Amino acid sequence: MFITLIKRTILVFMLFDNFVMQGLKRLFPHKYKIAGKCKQCGLCCEEIHLKMTPSQIKSNFFRNICIKWISWLYDFILLKVDFEYKYLAFTCKHKGIDGKCLNYTFRPPVCRNYPLLDYFKEPAFLPGCGFCSKGN
Repeated sequence: MFITLIKRTILVFMLFDNFVMQGLKRLFPHKYKIAGKCKQCGLCCEEIHLKMTPSQIKSNFFRNICIKWISWLYDFILLKVDFEYKYLAFTCKHKGIDGKCLNYTFRPPVCRNYPLLDYFKEPAFLPGCGFCSKGN
């Protein structure tokens, strides 16, 4: 119970940070805009990629802290560490049989902000995803 309270408190601060970031994105718009909507299939929950810098992924100490923190806070399960493309791949244990999130209210920012727009790359979406992009 106490651990859940700590997690939820941390997530509230992350939601506030997310709110601020959304405001900044309105001030500095992307080259592309997201169109469409989520089909709630859960495909994006099966393999969640979290990008790291080259120095972060090379450091065993830092990488292991990230894996433990993300696994504990978000209830993600590590699938693999990709050294070539520099990301950690997780899956989520809150995905229901129907593909919908069983922890929707307290879902992490990486889920809340999907699909994430990169300022320097054209958006990419999972096959069958209900989202698409439009240029400004």
